Amino acid sequence: MKKIPFASLLSVLLAVSRLTHPQCHAEPTEPLSQRPNILFLFTDDQPANCTGYSGNQAIQTPNLDTLARRGTVFNNAFVTTAICCSNRACLMTGQPMHRHGIKDFRAPLSKEAFANTYPALLRRAGYRTGYLGKYAIGNPNMHPEEALPKSEFDTWYGFPQSISFKQSVNGEPRYLTSVMTEKAIDFFEEEDDRPFCLTVAFKEPHGPFSYFDPNVEDPYENVELPPSPTFTREDFQKQPPFIRNSLNASSSSEFLANRDRHQQYLRTFYRTVTRADQAVGEILAALKRLGLDKNTVVIFSSDHGDHLGDHGLTGKWLMYESSIRVPLIIYDPRPKQQSSAQRDELVLSLDIPATIISLAGLTVPETMEGRSLLPLLHGKKPEWRSHFYYEHTYTPEDKKRLPIPRTEGIRTERWKYVRYPEQSPVFEQLFDLDADPLEQHNLIASKQWQEMADRLRRLCDAEAPRP
Repeated sequence: MKKIPFASLLSVLLAVSRLTHPQCHAEPTEPLSQRPNILFLFTDDQPANCTGYSGNQAIQTPNLDTLARRGTVFNNAFVTTAICCSNRACLMTGQPMHRHGIKDFRAPLSKEAFANTYPALLRRAGYRTGYLGKYAIGNPNMHPEEALPKSEFDTWYGFPQSISFKQSVNGEPRYLTSVMTEKAIDFFEEEDDRPFCLTVAFKEPHGPFSYFDPNVEDPYENVELPPSPTFTREDFQKQPPFIRNSLNASSSSEFLANRDRHQQYLRTFYRTVTRADQAVGEILAALKRLGLDKNTVVIFSSDHGDHLGDHGLTGKWLMYESSIRVPLIIYDPRPKQQSSAQRDELVLSLDIPATIISLAGLTVPETMEGRSLLPLLHGKKPEWRSHFYYEHTYTPEDKKRLPIPRTEGIRTERWKYVRYPEQSPVFEQLFDLDADPLEQHNLIASKQWQEMADRLRRLCDAEAPRP
């Protein structure tokens, strides 16, 4: 049998794909051989200020710091819903929660919705795709194929929301991130002339923290870590009663009463961030060793943040900065593609899929609401968003757990308007982030700022999804 050249076979497959997926507008704009590899790395729960390059002198993230020096750092990167399931769907689809519909841990992306995610579009365009790590979109017991979409990737080592760091490989205990790192390197070493898009979704620094890498020393043992300046009883008492009795406050009494307990919590969190940073270094070193580093764009971010004691609270969900602001670095090593820079525009997790699509030489489909960040990477100053709408609706179904208040609001470059629509009466907050970056002074009742409050209130009304 005559062997069909790969390029010819690919052309046939792409033609068939366009017929079977007419809703896809992501047509290639340049030859496959000229498109870059894409490596998307993200952590779980890591706020933007838990990196060395952001100015945190207590945390050790040397590999991220190096990546930040070489690439473009987005100082104002945010999520539009700070919870794993919803924002991971945002990261896949480029759509906000009210559009993609993933509001809890049960529902997966439908096959139709997944067809317009960045890995599906790139795979149909000829990319080799892989997913390693926490997926957490859908309940595998209810939707086994959609919640763990192994068949949609060339390489798959994905897992659901709940998984232990202690894994068994050939009967031997292994640390989860070590296994993921090895699989990433194996993916790079495969002999394949297609460009690749590999997503690595680290579980750090999300718990449970019952097992740590036995081969890596704890760099924070007996180290005194600086707590948040708002980790005080006074700041906690400023919170409305429904927040002081929410899931965000489940550890507040213990931590505020026992600073040593809070210190141990911080040490554990920082320890796992540093362990993820080590894995980033190992993965990037493998790219260089294999000669893939000159044509691989690296993106690093997090699925959302964590309060870590801000305002006496833990967890995410609320609209405070520590919950919704995330790290974002993009490094494109190709000549004349970017220069190291700091950008201050409001960018969102929704923008990452569109950016990946653009990097691959494809046209961003109309299904994606996020914007490609390529103009910012190239040093341009396009007209950009001046605000975004935030939404969070999930609360635990288990009534034994404390609730999470439904939240929505508007974040501009200077102002933040927050409201809790299910409270009676509706509770609102207004923060001037220039004058009050720690969000300690609610100005909603200030006569001086009533016009601003009214404007943001109307904007929130206009952007909130219709019933």
